[in-house]
Amino acid sequence: MGFWENFEKNKKLIVAHRGARSIRPENTMSAFKKAIKISDYIEFDVGFTKDGVPVVIHDNTLERTSNVKDFPEFKKPYKVMDYTYKELRKLDFGSWFIRDDPFDSIKNGRVRIDELIALKTQKILTLDKVLKFLKKHNFPVNVEIKDVSRTPFDKTAVKTIVDIIEDNVMVNYVLLSSFNHKYLRQVHKINTNIDIAALQENENPKDLVKRLKRLRVRSYHPSFNIVDTDLIQNLSNAGIFVNIFTVNDKKDKQNLFNNGAKSIFTDVLDD
Repeated sequence: MGFWENFEKNKKLIVAHRGARSIRPENTMSAFKKAIKISDYIEFDVGFTKDGVPVVIHDNTLERTSNVKDFPEFKKPYKVMDYTYKELRKLDFGSWFIRDDPFDSIKNGRVRIDELIALKTQKILTLDKVLKFLKKHNFPVNVEIKDVSRTPFDKTAVKTIVDIIEDNVMVNYVLLSSFNHKYLRQVHKINTNIDIAALQENENPKDLVKRLKRLRVRSYHPSFNIVDTDLIQNLSNAGIFVNIFTVNDKKDKQNLFNNGAKSIFTDVLDD
């Protein structure tokens, strides 16, 4: 069994991009608890703290999604890797959502402020904690390995992440993806039972099918702006799933599914 065997063969899949991030602060437990009720699998990114703890966060810096400015001991540019996990635990990764209302969900009545306040402080999550939560629900997840080239974690990131996946007995529930395709080769060398996916933006590589076959991936994750019908059909005919990010318009989602896309990563889930 592998990641894709968790789903019915012809099912079109909705992926909760960083959790239910249009109605909850992204990459928090509140976002994931909501997402498992209204999506087919979730997606999040993994970076590293100064002391090497894999944490669930998209940005390389803390400013956008935390109250880091409220703490004088944190200094610009507020890089995640400049602080230990213990230090990062001081921060609240939820209150910014009420302040910024990034998807106008509060303004448009999709979520109430009192509902968000009731969530209380949202702490930064470790990969281990999120996988333990998902394991209880046997819920699939796409874990993106952030590109940590030119950092102390470049050579150890993949092994560290795979070890945590194995320790949590989540091999069959995890799809590992990365823009750094070197990491995908490393995953395959360590554990061939973990499904891997190549992320791509800006433009598609030449000889795409051959390239993906060499990487031994079953999935290709292109950005919405580089996708067309021919690409989806050519990869599907080659036995490669096409999972597209990030698509929030309902008509665009349906068109992509009609053209053969397997999964759509979206910020806006139907609840």
